[in-house]
Amino acid sequence: MKKYEGPEFHFIYNSGGLSGDDIAKLSEEEFVDYLKQDSISEEKKKYRISSDFILREIAGEYTIVPIGGENAFMNTMMIPNDSAVFLWKSFENPGTTEDAVRRGLQEYKVSEETIRNAANRFVKESLKYEILKEVKENESNVDRTES
Repeated sequence: MKKYEGPEFHFIYNSGGLSGDDIAKLSEEEFVDYLKQDSISEEKKKYRISSDFILREIAGEYTIVPIGGENAFMNTMMIPNDSAVFLWKSFENPGTTEDAVRRGLQEYKVSEETIRNAANRFVKESLKYEILKEVKENESNVDRTES
């Protein structure tokens, strides 16, 4: 019997150059090859905020606090702006950059290009400083939000 997983949809930005009609006409093998392209496989990666950091809200202000591990931010706190808090919360549970872009377009009155650039920059910088971790497939169903 299979383990039950709650329903999830993750959007993949079709940066491979084929139209939806063209994709629908691909054989199964061609479709797998198409999805393996770097530009598309990158879109499927899921990320989550590292357990070495927490986001705290105190008197309406947010602070990011390093709580463990060995990282460049020990003995410091980070004060994120509202957009950074939004992106942080987008990755508290496993999600793709595209998921964050979709949520951002619903949350903010901004162009898709602006939110996509911000999300990509957030992921790149957060991975660099190990604030964000890539989630392996078997880890993606663990919920970190507090009840």
